[in-house]
Amino acid sequence: GALAGGWDLVVHTAGPFQGVRSASLLEGAIAAGVPYVDVCDDTDLCRIAKELEPQCQAAGVTALVSTGIWPGVSALMVAEATRRLGQAERVEMSFYTAGTGGAGPTIVSATFLLLAEPPLVYEAGKEMRAEPWGERRLTDFGPGVGEQFVHLLDEPECYTCQRALGIPNIRSSFGTAPDIWNWLFAAVKLLPADILRNRGLMQAVANFSMPIIWAVDALVGAKNAMRVDAFDAEGRQVTLRLTHSDLEDCVGLGTAAFAMEALQARVAPGVWFPVELEASRRAAILDRVSREAIFSEL
Repeated sequence: GALAGGWDLVVHTAGPFQGVRSASLLEGAIAAGVPYVDVCDDTDLCRIAKELEPQCQAAGVTALVSTGIWPGVSALMVAEATRRLGQAERVEMSFYTAGTGGAGPTIVSATFLLLAEPPLVYEAGKEMRAEPWGERRLTDFGPGVGEQFVHLLDEPECYTCQRALGIPNIRSSFGTAPDIWNWLFAAVKLLPADILRNRGLMQAVANFSMPIIWAVDALVGAKNAMRVDAFDAEGRQVTLRLTHSDLEDCVGLGTAAFAMEALQARVAPGVWFPVELEASRRAAILDRVSREAIFSEL
């Protein structure tokens, strides 16, 4: 409460969030009566945050959890694709970042941590766990990025979108460039899970690797691309795609767009996932973020 007090808004971007089992900063924001926004990309921590909904409502605090670009804006894309279909039977979320996207060791260590977590997927409405970095497939992200390989990786929007929209089948995949990094992650996932879950060790490995990573980043750039494919029971398909020139910039843009909703009291008190926002608020955020895109198919 002392940390959150005295501010108009708390924005929590201090990841990695993997392995954290307490929404302590959200609890502090509730105690201080301050709106809260985070970019949490861990499914279990999202669930823990959602359990604080009664406290948020009692304190009159609005909390937006798992905002940013993906998660965050990507959930709005799932909601929009589902709206156009009426009801989605299956959703495939695909994400791509060139190199580290300029984010440095944080995104590398977070990916290492995620490789220790079997990704949550839903099949026929049932919650299941798949093989981390499995189901390698080629995905077309459109102009500026083209076809890139993606792999299963845990992402909280499988949980949040299934929970909110009732999508029976949903999964999430991620890939990077150059492709040798994808093969490196495939090799790293073979390490024992207790090693991969060691936050300090994974951060140290990421820091040690940064000289070569920065060199590769300079060659491949920092583009970020998202694709959502939604299918209904009759096989009709809606595909939405969005690409930005720089991961860090678009994460900041997406987080700021959600933060404005909380700061201007456009969302009622409670703990909200992006997909749960009213349609008008989702549309406003998508509009803000797509203005800065280098390719938009929304």
